[in-house]
Amino acid sequence: MLAQVPDASPMASAMAHARAAFASLQAHGLTPVPLHYALWFEHHSAARPDLCAALDEAVTRGLVNEALMRELHGRFLESLPEFTALGVTLAELSGTLKEALGTMVSHGADSAAFSDALEELSVDSLQDQQRLRDTLVRLAEQARSMTRRSLGMGRRIVQSSAHIETLRAELEDARRDAETDALTGLSNRRAFDQRLILLTREAAASGAPLALILIDIDHFKSVNDRFGHPVGDALLRRTASTLNATLREHGRAARFGGEEFAVLLPTMRCADAFELAERLRLAVAGQGFALRTTGTRLGHVTVSLGIARLRTDEDGAGLTERADAALYRAKQEGRNRTCVDGQAATPAAQAVVWS
Repeated sequence: MLAQVPDASPMASAMAHARAAFASLQAHGLTPVPLHYALWFEHHSAARPDLCAALDEAVTRGLVNEALMRELHGRFLESLPEFTALGVTLAELSGTLKEALGTMVSHGADSAAFSDALEELSVDSLQDQQRLRDTLVRLAEQARSMTRRSLGMGRRIVQSSAHIETLRAELEDARRDAETDALTGLSNRRAFDQRLILLTREAAASGAPLALILIDIDHFKSVNDRFGHPVGDALLRRTASTLNATLREHGRAARFGGEEFAVLLPTMRCADAFELAERLRLAVAGQGFALRTTGTRLGHVTVSLGIARLRTDEDGAGLTERADAALYRAKQEGRNRTCVDGQAATPAAQAVVWS
């Protein structure tokens, strides 16, 4: 169901997604309003796996109608700022595009008139000087008219293209903002959930492993209680930076919520995932943290970690639940340790094999 667009420049890709979206609107008999267009544009860009799945299911069951479009828009897009921008900009563009279309229609009429004038340049007309003169005057007038309209059409199309490129950039900025945690700069929970859906589907299709690490800062509440929320926020930012610096080519952490972080590890072997988790734990434990105003050291900052591997026929919710249970066990068994789903908590690195 999901349309795949070949790799191309951002502008070419956006235009391809736009054409595919309008084709889908026509195929399902939907009016080309911004609400419907936004849903199908997202579907063809494959940026929202959850939305793609919902639309694919509706197409399979033959339930695509305007009522469903309103329901899906409310569920997936209504609260997103980028689609407010999309609706506004599409409304602005519609007038310009209609003008360009009108110019093209007029250009077609001019071409027909020019063709008619050329037809008059028959052998007979060449023998009649007055008729020839009148025909040449008409041809010149038609040529000038075509030139004026062509230049106008070109300018309007260039302006429309510039507007579309500006819209694409604004949408990308809005999407990035909507998927970024403002405090730490990491991916937020929404972006994590979307990536989890995508990776679990890919792992199920390919049979490749997928591991999830959940990370929680130990005794974080006491930091807020003793030193205040600004210090707690600074600790969150420092920990986020430490996690990403340690992960490097393995990916990026996401802020899972509160003082929790999450790391998805597609295609990584079990023992490697555990070793990486231990490097993350030791990196956080080794960071120094002191109050800038007084120099008071915050104490020994540590994290607890829980790891789970995706099972056959399991979805992302099941994987997350088991990783969270492993994290809770690491907390219960003393903190500052890594606990693997189904195994004992481990305060020091060692080889791990999932059953």
